Amino acid sequence: MRKILMLCLILVWCFTLAACSSSNSSNNSDPASGTNDEKAELTLVWSKGDASDAQLKDILTEFNKLYPNIKVNRIEVIGSSWGDYFNKIQTMIAGGNPPDVIRVAIEGIQMFAKQDLLLPLDEYMAADPDALDNYDDIHKKLQSPFVIDGKTYGFVWDWNNVVMHFNTDKLKEAGLSLPPKDWTKDDFLTYAQKLTTEKDGKKTYGFAIPTYYFGASAWLFNNDASVLDDAMTTSKLDDPNAIELMQFFQDLIYKYKVAPVPNPKDDATQMLMNGQIAMMSAGKWPFSTYAKSKFTSVDVQFLPTFKTNKVIFGSGAFPVLNSTKYPDAAYKLSAFLGGVYSQKTTLSDASIPTRISVMKEVLPKTPASNWQVYSDSADIAKAVESPVQYADVESIFNRYMGLILANQSDAATAMKKAKEEIDQVLKN
Repeated sequence: MRKILMLCLILVWCFTLAACSSSNSSNNSDPASGTNDEKAELTLVWSKGDASDAQLKDILTEFNKLYPNIKVNRIEVIGSSWGDYFNKIQTMIAGGNPPDVIRVAIEGIQMFAKQDLLLPLDEYMAADPDALDNYDDIHKKLQSPFVIDGKTYGFVWDWNNVVMHFNTDKLKEAGLSLPPKDWTKDDFLTYAQKLTTEKDGKKTYGFAIPTYYFGASAWLFNNDASVLDDAMTTSKLDDPNAIELMQFFQDLIYKYKVAPVPNPKDDATQMLMNGQIAMMSAGKWPFSTYAKSKFTSVDVQFLPTFKTNKVIFGSGAFPVLNSTKYPDAAYKLSAFLGGVYSQKTTLSDASIPTRISVMKEVLPKTPASNWQVYSDSADIAKAVESPVQYADVESIFNRYMGLILANQSDAATAMKKAKEEIDQVLKN
């Protein structure tokens, strides 16, 4: 009887081990458990504005050559701003229908990471480094915003900065050449004045002021100012340097009369091509419109040096939500989308590649003689300030900047009020 009992116990123990082994082998949360034979179906949030259906099909065809059993379905989420876009993804998550991999810009990575919505990828990187397609090829400064508290939450896919765009026909008409890299605030004002003309009833303004957080922040950086402090815990908009820069923007319109009063319907890129303005500040994204319009009378240069010279940057990646049922497969997709093939397929016009090898190949094809500013600026770039409360900070800043540019408030009053509101948001 005791022998039979012992035999039963041994059999139960063996079945238990077998069950545990079976359970562990199918546990997708184990970074080492995934294989190229694993079947998975993933949802990817990625706008058609970033990658067309044809481009995505091309990318996924290459992806499936490596991982034939991973099916990827695109979900397109359209937002009026990054803040609106992020809110819609959060609504999907809260509604119990979270995607697996999402397109996130630097403006939202802190929010998603701090809310514990993302999957740290370091263990998967260690278990399957080949999926990264030479991680050392990624520009380290551009990758840095996606490494938070020592954990990696994505592989930077694209980036953009803010430089000056010139209508070269207008430069020639004014007898001006492209300014040097180290041109100054006084040089800029001189250019803006000489490029502001009126002929046969057609007005050309020297410059269009950037009326959005990212573009204005670039100019603040060059005046040794910023919206937030380094820790992103308080606003610095009451700093004299910040006030000085914003007052200068107002003066460009109402004192020097070299910039038009901003209109929400204005498209600075179209205005530059049409000759309504001669200069604007933007990243590489206008080159997509230039190409479609076959506009080639354009060149670029660093923004003028005020008190210093810095280049702002924003970047994007494809983090994995920690709610995914297929973390290993999602990691592979995230890594592939940040890889060389993906960047070559999608980033020739509107964005700048983050892979050093792709930058060297793609940027020389830019239809601007001074295209080197895009590659040179990566080494000196400073990330746009993107706290967890980014959407609210952006909204407050843009609102008060709008009052300044509409001449409804002086810069000092508006910036001090903006600081008070932003500080309250950051406390919450």
